[in-house]
Amino acid sequence: MLWVLREAVISGKKRLYFLARDGYLMYRAASCYCERFGLPIQCRYLCCSRYSVRIPVFHLDMDEAMDYICRGGIDVTLHKILCRAGLSSEEERQILSLLASDGREREIIPYAELGRVRHRLEQCEPFCDLVRQHSEQAMPALAGYLRQEGLLEDVSAALVDSGWVGSMQKVLNEVLRYLRAEDALPSAGAGVGRRLEGYYWGLYELPGGVSAKDYHCYYFSPSNGLREKVYFSNCLFEGVFSAPHGMTLGYEETEGGFRPVFAETAPDRRAFMEAETDRILYYIGTRADRIRETVGQKAPGTDMKAYLSHMDQEKNHRTVYRLFKLFMAEPTRQEAEVFGRLQFSDDVLEESGQQIAAQLSQRELRDNYPVSKALRLLGIRKGHVKESAWYEGSAVRGGRHVGRHLRRYAGYKYLLYQRKNRMRSRREDG
Repeated sequence: MLWVLREAVISGKKRLYFLARDGYLMYRAASCYCERFGLPIQCRYLCCSRYSVRIPVFHLDMDEAMDYICRGGIDVTLHKILCRAGLSSEEERQILSLLASDGREREIIPYAELGRVRHRLEQCEPFCDLVRQHSEQAMPALAGYLRQEGLLEDVSAALVDSGWVGSMQKVLNEVLRYLRAEDALPSAGAGVGRRLEGYYWGLYELPGGVSAKDYHCYYFSPSNGLREKVYFSNCLFEGVFSAPHGMTLGYEETEGGFRPVFAETAPDRRAFMEAETDRILYYIGTRADRIRETVGQKAPGTDMKAYLSHMDQEKNHRTVYRLFKLFMAEPTRQEAEVFGRLQFSDDVLEESGQQIAAQLSQRELRDNYPVSKALRLLGIRKGHVKESAWYEGSAVRGGRHVGRHLRRYAGYKYLLYQRKNRMRSRREDG
């Protein structure tokens, strides 16, 4: 957050929107720093999710909508795909009947088969009609909420989020461009038409059709931070740094304006996050006071904006890397058990979550080795690869051949990110 605030001050940002839920603790921390340091930045918490923002825009570009609905993930099923489209239970039964699913809607779909599933859905006219219908119905409430939160105001603003792909920034900019056209406001370039930039913990890649200069990364970026990516778990990051409330399902209009509708969250999960929030905010408050006192003693009268501008970010980065490598890539048995039991889902509605460090057999752990996994993902070797949101935690919980599993998985991630780098370089050169 100190890095984000420094970048915001240098670039003249007046408002930061922290995206729910990964941005919740970031928002609380940044608000504390801004108050203690007297920074001229307004922090706001934007209640949104991939589900609540994407469904309203599906009808604007059905081809892109199908890209999202039929994307890969952990244990993707036809049921999950139809949930991503926003279908009700009755509508799902209707479409399953048309597709003749034969009760296999909860069977895991191999990655190589997702293209075939997409083709079948694109040819199913009732499915496409339902997607458009739900999307058009959801847009007014989303538009009302975004207007209410000031995203169409003439203020220099940016988004703050954990990251990974940065697609929410692209989608929100598309929604705002659509709303400006409806309101006959200026297009991107100046004043209320300026594009939202984004500050991220890390990005593995950028969505298509965006400008890289609008995406700012702290820990790693698409072209940098190979070792940081290898010894990092984005799923574990999301599991620990989150909010006590459930995901945003949509928005509803009330007498006082628009408000987000949240999904239910399990009591034990809520209790964990409330306790986590108390601990982190205590640390942040203590750290803020210590920084202010140190600066005052060393250089009386120094402006806190000046302190942020000259902060040793490289030193902080190295410290974070060492800590995260130990915690995420080489956890102790106790860490793997405590944090590995947290519930996690990488899908939109989180209705069928699993433990972050799933219990995997020795064979299932070996199936995640580079060659074995690649052959199954490409459809060359039959069978499904059972994945874990935090493989390293699963390997430690497995209790046998831990070092070998961790080395092989690190090798797999090195190969994966090096391949992504080569493919990106070819696209840029071509």
